[in-house]
Amino acid sequence: MTQDADTGSQRKANTSADLRALASKSMSLVASVVKILCTIFAAILVIYIVLFVASANQSNGIFTFFADAANNLTLGIGDLFVPSSESLKVILNFGLAAVVWLIIGAVVARILNALAP
Repeated sequence: MTQDADTGSQRKANTSADLRALASKSMSLVASVVKILCTIFAAILVIYIVLFVASANQSNGIFTFFADAANNLTLGIGDLFVPSSESLKVILNFGLAAVVWLIIGAVVARILNALAP
């Protein structure tokens, strides 16, 4: 009878450890996904900057895709700087947004990893 009680408490301890490990792996996975998404967002902004500065055809579908996506990813800072040069305006505003996305990804991933049990 005592052996059965020991086995039950041992099973509970193993289950608890398994749940902690699962939660830790899940949080690490979520942190990785957040970091990857933020990196993709930053890459879209950088691709748009390159296309714009290289004077790509603005009626082309690829340019239009990246322009629309970049405009949705600026975090409200798409018109923060207003220099006279349009290329410089795009570099400053969209470049800053790309850097902010990378910082957001790194900070949120670090927080999620720190919260993992």
